[in-house]
Amino acid sequence: MVSVFLVRGYNRERLLNLLHRRGITVTDVKEKDERTLEFSLPTAQEENFFAITADLCYTVKKKGEKGILAPFRRLWRRTGVLIGALLFIAAVCVADGAVFSVDYYGNGAIYSERAQAVLDDLGIRPFVYVDEDELDRAQREIVEREKVFSFASVEKRGTRLKINLILSPEAEGIVDTSRKELRSPAAGRVESVTVLRGTALVSEGDLVKEGDVLVAGYNEIKETVYETYVLASVNLIAEETYEYRGKAGEESAALAFAEAQTAYEIVREEVFARQDGDETAYTVSLQLRIKVK
Repeated sequence: MVSVFLVRGYNRERLLNLLHRRGITVTDVKEKDERTLEFSLPTAQEENFFAITADLCYTVKKKGEKGILAPFRRLWRRTGVLIGALLFIAAVCVADGAVFSVDYYGNGAIYSERAQAVLDDLGIRPFVYVDEDELDRAQREIVEREKVFSFASVEKRGTRLKINLILSPEAEGIVDTSRKELRSPAAGRVESVTVLRGTALVSEGDLVKEGDVLVAGYNEIKETVYETYVLASVNLIAEETYEYRGKAGEESAALAFAEAQTAYEIVREEVFARQDGDETAYTVSLQLRIKVK
């Protein structure tokens, strides 16, 4: 099989002689005009041809291919493009059915972890494929299992799940309407703030100390302050450090000891060891997520 090229430039005879000296077999040479040549060369020598002409002052354009295998080669290329397109379409379809994140809203979002537990039981979580039947079942199960909700809707928008949670009237016994403030149980950094009743006194990224008021029981509307109860949730990222003494190589035991001391969700953990006489002293640093509500 041969490839056909158009080469534009001066000193065309010099180029043909150079290709001949470099072992490139040139055939079917035609002058298209005073500066343009058309010729053919074996397709297997294309790479060498491009390497030779790369630093020369010629404009090179591949016109096509000739030979008994040329139609099959063109078909293969088109097939490759078609296969690539089909794979792309398939990937888009799969991604469209996948869940990448879950968002909660509505006055019941304060109890989103209860809805999340139902979703986990049903196998619905980020990076999992879901269909409409599964979403319909999820919203039924949330209301049936968790009486704190009177209504739940689970919708998929793109790759995000949007879950609307509405509190049941019977939830008054669950919501503490006497709470007038939400205080921090530990020092840390504010990760997120969700307020349904009251006024947030902190924002994401703020550093707080133990005992600081995070959400206060009032709302301010047009410069008028109205007292209310607090219905809110604040996530804090805090650090705790524990010491463990034992033998060398007991990093796992040190971690287990530290993990048993905390009731909070562990985000990250690190172990540092140092020799202290006949013992090894371990310092375990835990990064924790504290949910305050």
